[in-house]
Amino acid sequence: MGHGIAVIGLGVVGRRMIEQAAQHAGIRVAAAWDNSAAQRAAAARDYPGLPMAEDARAAIERLDVAAVYVAVPPLAHREYVEAAVAAGKAVFCEKPLAVSLDEGRAMLDTVAGAGVPQAVNFPFASAPGVARLAERLDAAFGLRSIEVRVRFHRWPRDWQATATWLERGDQGGFTREVLSHFVYLLMRLRGTVELRRAISARDGDDAAEHFVAAMLDAGGIPVAMSGSVGGAAPDVIEAAFHGAGRTLRLVDFYRLLEDSDGQSTPVPDLPVDARTATYQGQLDQLAALLDGRPHTLCDFATALQVQTIVERKLAPR
Repeated sequence: MGHGIAVIGLGVVGRRMIEQAAQHAGIRVAAAWDNSAAQRAAAARDYPGLPMAEDARAAIERLDVAAVYVAVPPLAHREYVEAAVAAGKAVFCEKPLAVSLDEGRAMLDTVAGAGVPQAVNFPFASAPGVARLAERLDAAFGLRSIEVRVRFHRWPRDWQATATWLERGDQGGFTREVLSHFVYLLMRLRGTVELRRAISARDGDDAAEHFVAAMLDAGGIPVAMSGSVGGAAPDVIEAAFHGAGRTLRLVDFYRLLEDSDGQSTPVPDLPVDARTATYQGQLDQLAALLDGRPHTLCDFATALQVQTIVERKLAPR
């Protein structure tokens, strides 16, 4: 049957979990809930047989729930993490961990004090392209610099249009939603990451940022990280790792390309559907966590380090 999980939040990411768990032998959705009656009704319609709970507490406290997947907007993460811990359940929380550093620290203290299994959902923890990237960034590659670049002609993106909280400066924006993945990636590949300087711009205090530029140090390697919203150019999500005569580029999260002598070629032997392989890999790792086996998931302590860098990028200068 696999480990039962409660999915709290039935927006885009909660629905993604329902769909991916249906394909996984080790994880199953034992309960689901959202504070929106419309979201609950839509999920019940779209996923016949989905075990919808009468409220969040009922979902979390079900005897067959081993872990709570917190898929609500960031400002509500702490509420449901603490409810899961109070029920003695493992926690699998969406990123960012929180938006207030005080709340992030409090959440870390809560899970650490309770000793429950815990992780934050950064899919680069299980992406096949990232594993191959790590293998290729050996001493012979001669890594010299890293560039991370994102650009969106519209934010939120079309498929996120119903998630209006992403437009808000208090918990949304592409830096928290997208660039946080790459801060985590740098930590996974390079260990320590330090923010040297950053600037950001937004149209009013209540709005999410439309521009960010930052310089970081990742284990002694300089990193340029930038993002913007607007214009008519195609969207871009790319991390480029420049070596001595070669560049490895992770594109759109899942595709890994190698550039050499002016030519760009896909790195071979990666899954055709790398996106699904990544999500299924996350569930493999979640099952390992719940089994008490070694896993590669991001823990709350690392997620708090990511959050600290992200929030410093967005802080007024």
